[in-house]
Amino acid sequence: MTIRYSLLPYMYTLFHLAHNTGSNVMRALAWEFPNDPSLAAVDTQFLLGPALLITPVLAQGATTVNGVFPGTGGKGEVYYDWYTLTAQNISTPGANVTIDAPLGCIPVYVRGGYVIPTQEPAVVTRDARNNSWGVIAALSLEGTVSGNLYGDDGESVVQRNGTLFVEFTATRSSLYASPRGTYNDTNPLANITVLGAQNPVSNVTLNGVRINEGKVQYNGSSRALVVTGLNELTSGGGLDAGLGFEVGLKGIL
Repeated sequence: MTIRYSLLPYMYTLFHLAHNTGSNVMRALAWEFPNDPSLAAVDTQFLLGPALLITPVLAQGATTVNGVFPGTGGKGEVYYDWYTLTAQNISTPGANVTIDAPLGCIPVYVRGGYVIPTQEPAVVTRDARNNSWGVIAALSLEGTVSGNLYGDDGESVVQRNGTLFVEFTATRSSLYASPRGTYNDTNPLANITVLGAQNPVSNVTLNGVRINEGKVQYNGSSRALVVTGLNELTSGGGLDAGLGFEVGLKGIL
């Protein structure tokens, strides 16, 4: 439940895109990877949008589940474990592998190359909408990411208070958020997580302001970079229209 509530901004964006473009919210693997005929028979996994691979446990009491990681092998796709933040080492494309699934844990993987906007979870969606933002940037094997976020007041049928659309992009040394629209969101940006960071970062900046080293944590085992405590620097609204942000990540690759 905590994961679901933290992903509300991502899912809200998916439903917005479904409404405007006809794209799917839940996707069969074969839909996202139409050139792989072996995926046509996979009916026990699905993608939530383009960025999250879900492998539910369908047998009572099971603590493992079999699944595939589409597009992997060589220089293809990379997937990161939601819980450990570690990239999965899948050397054989289309291999059906055994995935640990302890009781109470649904295997969730973040697909490399995508940005997932999150929000601090709460008991009800009304309260969650007032919490701070987070950003998960899962680097592709080429070191790039992209993603988007849609926001509005969450209540009006006709959006008199305006809308907000944020585009996320990244290069090998910077992460950018470029918002447009008229909706005024005042929630701060609290944290940024970068998956697939090959090296410790020597200097992290937010809009040119250097982040205290105590707020930057790098795990050499999972190769995940976590930057926390950004609330003060983004107290006026971390993703407000017209502001956006640039995060400098010198030396990450």
